[in-house]
Formats: sequence, structure tokens, C-alpha cells
Amino acid sequence: MLDRIDFDESELEVKGEYRGRFGSPDNYRLNYPIPAGENLMAMYRGEKPLWIPRTMDIKPFGPRVLPENKVRGFVMEANRMSPEEYGGPDPFGVQWIFEPQVGGSMVRPGSPKVTDLDEWFDQIDHPDPDTWDWEGSAASNKEFFEKNYADEMPRVTLFTGFFERLISWIDFEDAAVAMIDEEDEENVHAIFEYLADFYIKEIRKVHEYFPGVQMIQLHDDWGSQAAPFFPLSVVEEMIVPHMKKVADATHELGMIFDQHSCGFNRALAPAMVEIGVDSWQPQRINDSWAINEDVGKDMVIYCVPENTPKGLSPEEYDDMAHRWVDEHIETFLERPFIFHPAPSDPTQKTFVDREFVRGVYKWSRIALNEA
Repeated sequence: MLDRIDFDESELEVKGEYRGRFGSPDNYRLNYPIPAGENLMAMYRGEKPLWIPRTMDIKPFGPRVLPENKVRGFVMEANRMSPEEYGGPDPFGVQWIFEPQVGGSMVRPGSPKVTDLDEWFDQIDHPDPDTWDWEGSAASNKEFFEKNYADEMPRVTLFTGFFERLISWIDFEDAAVAMIDEEDEENVHAIFEYLADFYIKEIRKVHEYFPGVQMIQLHDDWGSQAAPFFPLSVVEEMIVPHMKKVADATHELGMIFDQHSCGFNRALAPAMVEIGVDSWQPQRINDSWAINEDVGKDMVIYCVPENTPKGLSPEEYDDMAHRWVDEHIETFLERPFIFHPAPSDPTQKTFVDREFVRGVYKWSRIALNEA
């Protein structure tokens, strides 16, 4: 249980900056009374944190020992890689191409790894995480991890999730059909059972060699900008049983299970609750506040504030933040959320001003001590 600590104005001292990623602005690193990751973990444990946690309280860690960090262009460790080194074969033998312009990878088109779903097991490579150089990775990253992950919550993302993996093996159209075709049901369940065991083995290795990692994120996109790829019933039948095994194994190790899932997926949030997902950052095309109202008592949602006007004084942003906290603090106490200071309208170029973000920290510190 967190001890309550009175707010002090010295906490607003700027100690550095968070680098903005994926359209988010740079924000101030402040003089926190406890590590931001500790405050965030208290919220996940069901305790009242000292302030409303923010997206930047989570920090990704992408060790090269997980091969798909190289394949997907997500190496974040002591031994960095150049964009030219990204891409290549994933652990199952699928060839990926990294596109520097978009900062992501795609499967090399025209040659699906699996050509007959009945023969899937014989047509893929079979990786064994036990043979990867975990000791070497842990040794080379020891100083880097201790230096860079003392404050935020370290998160490891696992590429690629269940449906995304199926797409990478047989291409999107066939994967979408296989999810709903009774003739393919047995094979899809067998594939997902196989993948669940693989992900669990990766997670256990991460925990063994990087015990400081507190969050596992599974990357599995379930929708387009217009709608989910499949109805809730299909997710509940085909994905939930297998992904729940992964979530349960993560929780057994004392780690948070977070889901990355792009798409207009509000309708699929109940499946995430069934799985035991601790938190989900909906893509900005979703109404994050509506999702918080739907499932926020069972799963933490990253909630996006409205864009702030440009050019206000620090005092005006502080007043705006005060009003925002007053409006949202009861929601937070009932359905805890992560404050995600990014534009609520992705077509706009304005961002949530960092003075406003600093004000939310300040006023939530005060409000939560009084609550």
C-alpha cells in the first residue's frame, strides 16, 4: 500500500523530457516523489496512486534476443540497430520487409509461408526460445537497463499476436476466412494453442533474465478503421481460450498483461476482459471514454483528453488542467484509467500542451490526496 505523501511544488521542477513517439508530444519529466512505475503499479494493484498515471510512465524495452524486435524494427536496448538491419526472417521462417518511411515491417508479399492449412505444422520453422542467448543479452543490457528503467515501468512487447501471426502465415484474406470457416476451425485452434505455448515460453524467459520487466504487451490488431475484422463471438470462441492462457501465465509471474490492438474495436473489449487483459490503449478512432464507461471497472483504458488550444500562458494551462481533473477525478476513482496526452482527433496537427500535462499531474496529486 502506498503511503500518502503531501504534494510539494518542488515536484513540478523539470528534470528532463520524454521523447514523443507515434504522434505524441514531448512532455516534461518531473521531480516525482516516487518512481512513476511504482505509482502506476499501485493503480494496477487496485490501490489509490499518488497521481493519475500517464502513458509516458511506461517505457518500452526491446532486447535483440527476441528475434521479432529486429524483424519488426523495435530494438530498444544497449546494442542498437540501424534501420537497414531491420526485417528478415522471423522465428517461424516468414520473411519481413522493414519500411523506414513508415517505421514498420510487412510480410514479403506473394509467397505465404503456409500454403495448406492442413499442413501448417510441417510448413513452418519451429523456434525454441531456450536456445536463444538470454544470458548474453542480460549481461550486455545490465547497465543499460539499470540506467534507463529506474523510473518508468519497463514493458516488453511480443510481436506478433494470434491473428496477426495467422495473417503472416497465410495472408489476410485467407486468415479472415479461416477464423469463421468451420472446416478450418480445428487447424486454427491447433495453431493458436501452439502459439500460446510459444508466447508463454518467451514470457518466462523474459521474466527469468530481465526480472525488472513489469509489463508484457501482446501485439494483435483486431480491426480496421471502420469496424472489427470479426464479431465478438468469433473472438470469444477462437482467440479467448488461448490468449487467456498467456495472460494467466503472465499474471502468475507477477507482471501486467497489456494488449496492443489497433482498429475500431470497442465491440471487442468484453473479450479482452474475459482474457484477463489488464489494460488496452485503443486507437484514437475509438472513443476511449466510452470504452472506459463500458469496461473500465475490469480493465484499464488509456483515455485521451481533448486537444488543448495553442499559445496559452502556463497559468492558463494550469487552470485548464485544474478544471479537467475536477471533471474526471470521480471517474478515475471509480474506473481507473491511464491519462494519454495525445490528440483526440488524428486529423489535427495540434497536440495536448505539456504545460497542461504538468498541470494534470499537479492537480491529480492534490485531488487524490484529498479523496
